[in-house]
Amino acid sequence: MTTITLGDVTLTRVLYLEAAIDPDAGGLTPDEVRSVTWGEPTWADDGNLRLASCAWVVSAGGRNVVIDPSGNVDDIIHDPGSTRHHQKAYRAAFAAAGIPVDGVDIVLLSHIESIGLTAVRDGDSWTSFFPNARVLICDTAKQDFDAQTPPGEIGAAFTALFDADMIDTFADGDEIVPGLRADWTGMHNPGHCAFHVGDGATFVGHLAVSPLHFATGPCPPQHADPDGVWRWLQNVKADGRVLIGPLWPTPGAMRFPDSAFEPVAVPPN
Repeated sequence: MTTITLGDVTLTRVLYLEAAIDPDAGGLTPDEVRSVTWGEPTWADDGNLRLASCAWVVSAGGRNVVIDPSGNVDDIIHDPGSTRHHQKAYRAAFAAAGIPVDGVDIVLLSHIESIGLTAVRDGDSWTSFFPNARVLICDTAKQDFDAQTPPGEIGAAFTALFDADMIDTFADGDEIVPGLRADWTGMHNPGHCAFHVGDGATFVGHLAVSPLHFATGPCPPQHADPDGVWRWLQNVKADGRVLIGPLWPTPGAMRFPDSAFEPVAVPPN
């Protein structure tokens, strides 16, 4: 488990599983992965990306905020034959981290692209996995959802949460809880946001599906505005802050000290 303390804010990483996968899932090729000299062994494995199914919890002001819980593995965690097993295992992982799922107050999403653990099946419909939590998305993401609701289970799950009045929206620059601020970025998709914990850490969302994206250049397969994403990544990299991605493998966080070429992984506690 990785924990990071920044002033009055505690960041806790709840890990379920991680694996090395085809880099095409991150819009990269094996050669691009191998070109990053600092990629192995932490972030890459022989041309494959190392990624994780996990969730980060921000604890501040007496509230627990789960950011982008276990996104982009819907085919696994929502398979009808095994979803109860995955839910039980995730509940155990959260309990082991000292944050039971019923102690989560907010599920904060950087964008709508996956169901993840935002929702689980409830008969023919969907309900929140975290029973006492509100789901928060950017107001721009809500506008984009209303304009072009995603097909299939993603659209059905979020429609069910909207219909049940489980989702609230925030605006660019809003403080979610004390010390945690939203930063609308777009660029990946219209509603995408990053989140900043003071001046010390940034959750990059899907602007960097893998840490390797800080070195591999613009990634057209991943983003609506790949050049804009590349500039944003270089700017936040230069700030020397802790950088966190929702799919990054253990320890799940890194920083570039003094704008160095090679990052330093934040050690797990």
